[in-house]
Amino acid sequence: MNTPQPARRSRKPRKTVADEAQAAALMEELRQGEALIRQTTERRFEIARKASEIGMTTTMIGKAIGVSQVTASNWVRAARSTETQSE
Repeated sequence: MNTPQPARRSRKPRKTVADEAQAAALMEELRQGEALIRQTTERRFEIARKASEIGMTTTMIGKAIGVSQVTASNWVRAARSTETQSE
């Protein structure tokens, strides 16, 4: 007769943090980095909206910052929708 196979491990064992202080410092740095990215993104949207309002095309905006016209258009649209939601 066949012998039963040993049970398979259902998942990898959990990782444990070796240095709690370093982990806490890295987590804080990640939080600060994420906040900076969020602020930069909001500022980018605002600048794209202002450039569009003064007559720059989304193609010109995209070329100035090295992104496609579609991306620049999405930023302008996002900035306008954020502006109308806040008012």
